[in-house]
Amino acid sequence: MPSLFGYEVESDLPLRRLNQAPGTRGRLVVETTTERLFDPTEPAHTVRFPGGQLFMATAERDGGCVVHVPPTATFMLRTGDPLRIAVKPDKDDSGLLEHRFVSAAACMLLSMCGDVVLHASAVESGGRAVVFCGKTGRGKSTLARALGGLGHPVLSEDGIAISISGQDPTAFPGARGIRIRGTDGSRGAKLVPDPGPAEPAPSPLATLVVLGERGPALSTEMLEPPRALALLTSELVHTGGRESIATAFGGLAKLLHSVPAVAVSLPDDLTALPNAAKKVLDTLPDRG
Repeated sequence: MPSLFGYEVESDLPLRRLNQAPGTRGRLVVETTTERLFDPTEPAHTVRFPGGQLFMATAERDGGCVVHVPPTATFMLRTGDPLRIAVKPDKDDSGLLEHRFVSAAACMLLSMCGDVVLHASAVESGGRAVVFCGKTGRGKSTLARALGGLGHPVLSEDGIAISISGQDPTAFPGARGIRIRGTDGSRGAKLVPDPGPAEPAPSPLATLVVLGERGPALSTEMLEPPRALALLTSELVHTGGRESIATAFGGLAKLLHSVPAVAVSLPDDLTALPNAAKKVLDTLPDRG
């Protein structure tokens, strides 16, 4: 049975970007529904685009959480055994629907389960995971694609789930493929196949990389845990509720006590990116 973030997925919604390796963490059941899941008049936590347009609304309800991502879909998330996601599609765009399912619904559900979940890309290097966080446009997906082309399996390109329940924090593979935005400033993106040599396995976490604004040349700087915590908090995935925010923040603080963080500024010159990507891995702390 295919898997996502370490969970075997049983779905009546067509999902084409799952991992072929079986999951080891439990089951995730996905069911489509025609039921109305979100009432726009109910209180909700909202995330908006810079122009004010609604990107996402979340509402904790009945022990679960509703995630409304207009105009694509609404999801109802429930923890337990198995994990469950009900999906009400609102737009006939299967590619965007699966992207929202993975990056918004599944990521948020795993945050509800206690994982540290970040808006990030990640690759495997030397048997360990290197995670890249940063604002949109800083190069998360581009960096993952460049490193995949250099032979590093891509764990995820838009959201990574990190289990902190064991001795070693472990990053679990997300959806296959990389969504690359165009250079014309539009929000649309195209899906390209994984450039890495193979489907990755769950990987112990080596380093968290915080991508800053691009500059004339590659630069790196080790971050002390308090500063890393401040920079990474905005990249946390949570429901928006007070308890959810506190749990996510506490998990990240715990993670930063055992995993180093590095600030990286990539070069503006995209033709220099492959060489810069290799140098990023070479300059990170020992990942053994």
